[in-house]
Amino acid sequence: MAEKLVKEIMVPVSGYATVHANDTLATAIHVLRESFTRDNWGVVTGHRSVLVLDDREDLVGILTIRTILKAIEVQSIGPSWASLFAGPIIKSGLNMPVREVMRPVVKPYVKANDTVTQAIHTLLRSQVNILPVLDRGKVVGIVRSIDFFEIIGEILGNGEIKQWA
Repeated sequence: MAEKLVKEIMVPVSGYATVHANDTLATAIHVLRESFTRDNWGVVTGHRSVLVLDDREDLVGILTIRTILKAIEVQSIGPSWASLFAGPIIKSGLNMPVREVMRPVVKPYVKANDTVTQAIHTLLRSQVNILPVLDRGKVVGIVRSIDFFEIIGEILGNGEIKQWA
């Protein structure tokens, strides 16, 4: 069986939560919350990051929930979570533009025609959970660690990996 390519498992930019670089953290939080759903057991699922676009709708960065929390913590002057939830302090942090805290899309990235194995290697080496996917120099999608995990599940489901006794 031929190995899958990144373009077969990626999420297109159009299929993911997005904000613009000049939007505020408050806007990014709202967009992320819109992607959340709660199942019957109360478990929340949804995007863990938001893609950041420029005025030409090109991907210029990635903003994760962790990055948002770090930005709010810095704005609250230290790691005291009690001060984090003080209304005026959190509101001032939430007015910060996304471009000031996003991870710029420079590297790491993968190409649409890379194999999944190559992409997993890049993901692990880079210690990130989401990679931009480029095709002819333009970002066309993203691939996440969960997408790779899904492939492992498919392989197990097909019986391609034998259980060790």
